[in-house]
Amino acid sequence: MDVLQTFLRGLPQAIASGLVYGSIYALIAQGYYVTFSTTQTLNFAQGDFLMIGGMLAFTIFGALALSGAPLVVALVIAVAVIPLVMAVMGMFVERVAVRPLRRAFSLGWILTTVGVAVVLRNAAEVIWGRQQLAVPSVFGDNAVRVNVGFFQFGILPQEVFILVASMAAMGIVLFFLKRSLFGKAMAAVALNPAAAGLMGINVRRVVILAYILSSVLAGLAGLLVAPVLFAYSLMGVLPGLKAFSVAIIGGLGNPFGILIAGLLLGMVEFMVAIFNAELRDAVTFFLLIVILAWRPLGLFEKPSAEKV
Repeated sequence: MDVLQTFLRGLPQAIASGLVYGSIYALIAQGYYVTFSTTQTLNFAQGDFLMIGGMLAFTIFGALALSGAPLVVALVIAVAVIPLVMAVMGMFVERVAVRPLRRAFSLGWILTTVGVAVVLRNAAEVIWGRQQLAVPSVFGDNAVRVNVGFFQFGILPQEVFILVASMAAMGIVLFFLKRSLFGKAMAAVALNPAAAGLMGINVRRVVILAYILSSVLAGLAGLLVAPVLFAYSLMGVLPGLKAFSVAIIGGLGNPFGILIAGLLLGMVEFMVAIFNAELRDAVTFFLLIVILAWRPLGLFEKPSAEKV
């Protein structure tokens, strides 16, 4: 009975916190979906792109704080600058670490993108050091208490911003992919690159744009979480791995499945943390093993029938 009461008391907080962090996992995982659906490749430096976004946020906020500029101005500049930097990094990874190996029909891009991750971590330690760096929040650090009957929990204004901004970014990306000409071109390239090229689609440009979009999503995630996780060289390791787990669980070809899986995984993590916070990270990979043993393609991915 005491266990049940403990769970029920902590459940509202677990749901609130889980939705916040689950939205970040889903946001990063959408980047995996974009590159995989277009090129059948993944950028395993995605988590470290998040880290770079967080470090850039620290630099921008710190520089403007010294000049006396309001934090809102720093946020606006960060939103403008970080996607540009991430876009350049995305183009670089696609051109140097992925494209040559795709042409050779090699899986070596797995190692090269992991290598990019290691290089980014070491570069971050050289530039910013190994210590955790505090990034100020535009919305302050005072938690808001919500007391509505059974639902009693605390949440930081920055966490509300994380949830709203992540969901909005994913909504815009999904609408863009489903309704825009680029989205249709990406779907054509994913289905048959050769046929897409014959129809006048610039396949190389679509692939580059897919990597740019994936990198920008990771950088924005870093900007969002830096005020609550601190910025440091290893901040992207676990979020990147969990986002990859979310992409696999939701189905690498199903962006809506990825969104649902991210939110559910976030809530499950914090529900487990009610009893033992040390198991919060382990539950992600335990669920990954169990779910893939049951549904190898993920919860929301349907097997495609091929005619022979």
